Amino acid sequence: MSCTQLQAARVYTEVPVLIHLSRAEQEDTNGFNLVEHLPSLIYKNIQDGKLKLWDSPKKQIVISPAALKDIEESNNVSFAHTQNLFINELWTSSRRRTEFVIVGLSFLSESPKGKISFGYIDLPEAIGLLGKELIPTNVNGPAVLSYIEALYSRRYVFNVLQFGAKDFSVNPSASFDVKKDAFYSKKKVQGLYKIPQTKMVTYVIEKNIGEINDPGTDCMRSIEKYLNDNKEVLFNLGADKYFDYHRKNLEVTVTRIEVTEVWEKKGNQIVYKPRSLRIFVNNKPLNSITFEEIAKWQLLINFKTMEDILMEKGFQFSLYKINRDLIAYTESGLYLKALKEYKWTQVSNYVKYSRN
Repeated sequence: MSCTQLQAARVYTEVPVLIHLSRAEQEDTNGFNLVEHLPSLIYKNIQDGKLKLWDSPKKQIVISPAALKDIEESNNVSFAHTQNLFINELWTSSRRRTEFVIVGLSFLSESPKGKISFGYIDLPEAIGLLGKELIPTNVNGPAVLSYIEALYSRRYVFNVLQFGAKDFSVNPSASFDVKKDAFYSKKKVQGLYKIPQTKMVTYVIEKNIGEINDPGTDCMRSIEKYLNDNKEVLFNLGADKYFDYHRKNLEVTVTRIEVTEVWEKKGNQIVYKPRSLRIFVNNKPLNSITFEEIAKWQLLINFKTMEDILMEKGFQFSLYKINRDLIAYTESGLYLKALKEYKWTQVSNYVKYSRN
């Protein structure tokens, strides 16, 4: 191929492209798995009548929820648990820039009878749903990520099956040069969603009676006094599930608090933003409460607000959850060290290799 032909092959406008994502090929460091979660979300909304399932990208026939169930039952396949996701896109590329627009989602499954087509979802019809629904993220992902942001992040493993008239479905590796030039060269990718450096972190504070003036213990004691002095607040938080409101001498002890915060990495620093608190009294959990509500209690601990104390982190705590992943108590220190010292897309790898 001549230099002129090579350049021409890399400059094109709105070429229809079909890409394929396999559930098994998605990596933990992506932070999420579209193939694991997106089909079930789409399926539920089809069955609820909130999304139209078309027969193909030509959108000639609507497949009803009942017809979809018949397809599943007659072929012994499941739309919601499919192992493959197909994304219909339009690619435009110049010498310096690549732009991709997602136009729809196609769903196919393997059965003893061969490949079964479930149909096609038009993205403009689904964008309202995908823009508000959040995809579950693991420890390597961000605190909050919508499905549409995940789709446009390109942080997933994919193969190009069709590029214009070229069919790579039999040999996807043959499309490597097209994919590399569009997304992994020096070209700027327009429309790419940059995933923020954030985590939704829940940690646990328990009373540290071995240390005088421990800030975490002081917070718990302050909350304890407030709830005992304001029984209505205590019972509005769900204490009626455990205690009798009419008991005159009822006194509760705060035994643990779970704090949920958004952590954001800025350079080498972590910025903490408290979101909610879950208080345990007599080892029983109350309802979660936001920090906006807690601010109305006007608690001061050593002339500081509770939010100030929590952001300073001058107390002992153990990580309980990062995004959707529960953290073992024995590994809290490893995860905390990873968040402080390592890449936030590699947290699970840091912990995995640190165990050894």
